[in-house]
Amino acid sequence: MIARKLKLAPIDGEDVLAVLDRRLRELAARRGDITKQIITLEKTAAATRIEVSADVGQAEALLDGAQFVASRDKPISRLSALLAEREVIDRALMIGLSRQHRLAAERAGEIWAAHFAEIAEMERKRVFLALELQRTNRAREKLREKLTRAGGAGFLSSDGVALLELGDIDDEVKWACERLVTDGIATRAEIERAKNG
Repeated sequence: MIARKLKLAPIDGEDVLAVLDRRLRELAARRGDITKQIITLEKTAAATRIEVSADVGQAEALLDGAQFVASRDKPISRLSALLAEREVIDRALMIGLSRQHRLAAERAGEIWAAHFAEIAEMERKRVFLALELQRTNRAREKLREKLTRAGGAGFLSSDGVALLELGDIDDEVKWACERLVTDGIATRAEIERAKNG
């Protein structure tokens, strides 16, 4: 069987992923109904189980919205038909959930790429502001030391206010800087210039 590459529809409007999501919900609901019918039939009849084998083609057809058709040369019991249909639905759900995951990942990537310039600008600004705040906090501590050495109390107007607690503890800021470099938003040289002012 040749794997079909699904093309994503435009980001706006009903698309392949939305149709697949809806179809998977319908199949899951149908599977629940079938299971209830199977339980009822198994309670009321001494039925023998038949071996069923889900056909990939039938599963793909179910995902596309087709109705299940029991493919047997001889007539089969209602229970056997339900078991066969549930087996095909299970295969369709497995295929569909895998496809759904792949399409959602592709869609997320497309959306991120479409907004990359805006994301890059915002992330760069945010991290550089954190670096500036760290620089300011370091300069503030030097000023406090200077005041204390001169005989002053060493208190500053905004003492007691954490102001994002970004003093010299820079693990998170360091991580954010690495993400900017990894994502191609800023270079290491730009980061160093922002750190040192």
